[in-house]
Amino acid sequence: MAYFPMFIDIEKKKCLVAGGGTVALRKVRVLLDFGAQVMVVAPQIDSQILRLTGNVCVKERTFEPEDLKECVLVVAATDDAAENHRIAQLARENNIPVNAVDQQEDCSFIFPSYLKHRDLVGAFSSAGNSPVLTQYLKESLKEILTEELGQINDYMGSIRPVVKTRIETEKLRRQVYQTILARLLAEKKTSLLPEELEQILIQEKRRKE
Repeated sequence: MAYFPMFIDIEKKKCLVAGGGTVALRKVRVLLDFGAQVMVVAPQIDSQILRLTGNVCVKERTFEPEDLKECVLVVAATDDAAENHRIAQLARENNIPVNAVDQQEDCSFIFPSYLKHRDLVGAFSSAGNSPVLTQYLKESLKEILTEELGQINDYMGSIRPVVKTRIETEKLRRQVYQTILARLLAEKKTSLLPEELEQILIQEKRRKE
């Protein structure tokens, strides 16, 4: 079964990781990479998790149902399959998306392999069939999805208000963005000077007329 690719905002939102081992550590790092407020609950917690800085709250005890309060995501990453199943069931009953590590039948979402530069993210899923394949795709695209593209993405987002104000139709705006992107890539730049952007906007307006 293919999973629907949906990107959600978890910045400053509570995400629970039940488990304190190396697998839990990997999940915590991913969630932190996207700005989540992570709560880790386990009787024993890896020292690397304890050393993490940022929005991490650690509870050295067993999972309790009350831990689900206000969570937007749950990860069951204990070393007990039955406990992971119980946590997943409770999350589902509370309509909270849950990932149970290596227990696909208990997952309502999965963690993809991904590349991230600033706000630009590319993700790959094999529906849990072949993590090796998704890792291959990730490695293959590292030369394409670069830090420079992340900077270009930031720039394109920053000019959206002025382009929307100056260019009337969606079709023409798309042409403007395509022109800008082509120029940035050709000139190996991550942004245009204000006068360069102005020139493109004037040209597109004239083309319409």
